[in-house]
Amino acid sequence: MKRLKAAAAKSAARAAAAKDKVRAAKAQLKQARKLFKAEKKAAKQARKKLDAAAAMMPVRAAKPAAVAKPLDAAKHVAAPKPVSVRKRAPAPKPARRASRRASKPRAPKSRPAKSPETMRTAAQVAKTVIERLHRPPPVLAPTPVLAPTPVIGANPDPPANAAPS
Repeated sequence: MKRLKAAAAKSAARAAAAKDKVRAAKAQLKQARKLFKAEKKAAKQARKKLDAAAAMMPVRAAKPAAVAKPLDAAKHVAAPKPVSVRKRAPAPKPARRASRRASKPRAPKSRPAKSPETMRTAAQVAKTVIERLHRPPPVLAPTPVLAPTPVIGANPDPPANAAPS
């Protein structure tokens, strides 16, 4: 009878310890999920800022790369024309009038499907948080203690054998 009571007490203690472990694990998982949601929200805000900045930037058409052609030696050396024969530069054309209406920001491009490498699962986040909690805190180097530097020209303590004047 005593053995049964002792076994029952042991199993009750084990069950209580297991419940405590489960509670602690759930609390850690909850904290990890909070951190994950915060990371996800920050990433979303950063994406929105990037998209807004990209929409505000003017889009330039890419110019095709100039194809290098071999030039003849005769083309490189051109005889300068006499000053009297040179033509005048044409008069500049009047500047085009800019439209008064503000341009609308471009519609954001549809995002491609995210690769699984960019987003971490909640289990991965929880695992890293738990590992970080179990790691000892980083050891910082001790701060060096510097002796006070003496001031040049100041003599705070006169020598012991000097007579007062």
